[in-house]
Amino acid sequence: MSDAVAGRTAAIDDSLSFGLKLGWAAGSLGTVTILSTTSFLLLFFMTTLLGMGPALAGGLLFGAKLFDALIAPWLGRVSDGHSGRWGRRRPFLLLGAFASLAAFLILFNPPALAGTGLNIWMVGGLLVMAAGYTLFNVPYIAMPAEMTGSPQERTALMSYRIAFVGLGGALVGFAPKFAAELGGDRVAYAWVGAGLGMVVFVAMLVAFLASRNARATTGTPGIAMGSYAVIFANRPFMLLLAAKALQLVGLAAIQASVLFFLKQVLGIGEGTIGGFVGVTTVLMLLSMPFWVWAAKRWSKRFLFMAGCLAYALVQLSWLLAVPGEALAPVMLRAAAGGFFTGGILLMGQSILPDAIDHDCRRTGVRREGLYAGAYSFVEKASTALGPLLVGLILAAAGFDPKAAAAGIAQGADAITGVYLGAAVLPALLYALSVVPLWYYRLDADAREGKA
Repeated sequence: MSDAVAGRTAAIDDSLSFGLKLGWAAGSLGTVTILSTTSFLLLFFMTTLLGMGPALAGGLLFGAKLFDALIAPWLGRVSDGHSGRWGRRRPFLLLGAFASLAAFLILFNPPALAGTGLNIWMVGGLLVMAAGYTLFNVPYIAMPAEMTGSPQERTALMSYRIAFVGLGGALVGFAPKFAAELGGDRVAYAWVGAGLGMVVFVAMLVAFLASRNARATTGTPGIAMGSYAVIFANRPFMLLLAAKALQLVGLAAIQASVLFFLKQVLGIGEGTIGGFVGVTTVLMLLSMPFWVWAAKRWSKRFLFMAGCLAYALVQLSWLLAVPGEALAPVMLRAAAGGFFTGGILLMGQSILPDAIDHDCRRTGVRREGLYAGAYSFVEKASTALGPLLVGLILAAAGFDPKAAAAGIAQGADAITGVYLGAAVLPALLYALSVVPLWYYRLDADAREGKA
C-alpha cells in the first residue's frame, strides 16, 4: 500500500479548513452555470431568438456534448500523469476558466448569419465551451478524493459545493428575466451571456487560487494512465455511474423543457419564472444542514434512493398543472423539488469520491483523474441526451419555434409534447435510477473506513 494511503490514518490529514471548502466549492458556480446554460438556456435561445428548429438546436447541443464526453477520459489520464509546480490538477483549472469565458462571448454574440453560417458559428462556440468545461471539471472532480480520506469530511465539502450549484442554477434561471428587462432581443442576451461568462471565469479562478494549499498526490504516469479495465472492475463506481446517467438525462430534460412548460403551458411570465427558480434554489440551500445531519445517521445510499423516488413524484405532479393554475401549487412544487434536489445532489457527489477512493484502497494506486474522466464522459453524454430527447419530442409533437417567438399559443399536440419532456420523461428516469443504487453496497463500509 502506498504512503499516501497509509497516511490517512492521521486524522489531521483528513480535516479541511473552512477557507479551502468554500474556495474550492466556488468552482461549482462556474461548472453548473455552464451546464445549466447548455441545458436550460441555449435550447430556448437558439429556437426562439435565433429561429432554429428544436430538433436542429438539440442536435447541435448533443454533438458538442458528445465531443466533450469523448475528450474527458483522455484529459483525466493526462492530469493523472501531469507534474509541475502547480500540481497535476490546478493548471487545467486555469485554462478552463479562460476557455469558458471565451465560449460565452462567442455563443451569445452570433453575427448576422443564417442557415449554415449560423450553424457553424454556434457549433464553434459550443465546442469551445465543451473544451473549457472539461479542462476545468475533470481535474476539479478528481480533487476531493485526494484532499481528504474521510467520507464524512467529503460530505461536508460537498455541502458547500451543492450550495454553489444552487446559486449557479438560480443565476441561469433568472437569465431570461434579466434579458427581458434589457429588451428581450439578441443584444439583451449578448449582455446576459457576457455576464454569465464573467461569473464562470471568476468562480473558476477562485477555485484555482483557493486550492493552492490543498493536499494533493503525485501519480505514477505509467500506472495512473492505465487501462480503463480498472474502472469496470470497480463495481461500486460502475453502479453509481449507471444511476447518475439516468438522473442526468432526466435533469437535462427538465432543464431543457422547463422554460417551455412554464411559458407555453402555464402562461407564466419571466418574473414569475425567476421566482420559481428562486424558491427552488432557496430550498436547496436551506436543506443542506438537514441532509448533512441525515448522512451522519443513515446510509447515504438510502438517502440517495429516497430522494430520487420523492423527486420523481414531484415531477409527475406537473401532469396535474393546467393553464391559469394558482401560484401556490406551482411554488409548492418548486420548494419540494429544491428540497429533494439538494439531497440527491449532496448524496451523489459525496458518494462519488468514496467510490473513486475504493480503487485506491484496494490497489494503492492514485488514478483519480482516470475516474473523473470516466464520470465526466457519462455526465456529458447524459446531459447531452436530455436536450436532444426534448428537442425530438417537441419536433415530433409539432412545436413551432416561430409561433413561440411571436407569443402565439401552441397546438394541443405540441403542449402534450411539453408535458412529456417536463414531467413524464424525468420522473421515469429518476425512478429507474434507484435500481442500480439498490445494489450499491460501498456506503456502509466507507463510513467505517473499510475497503
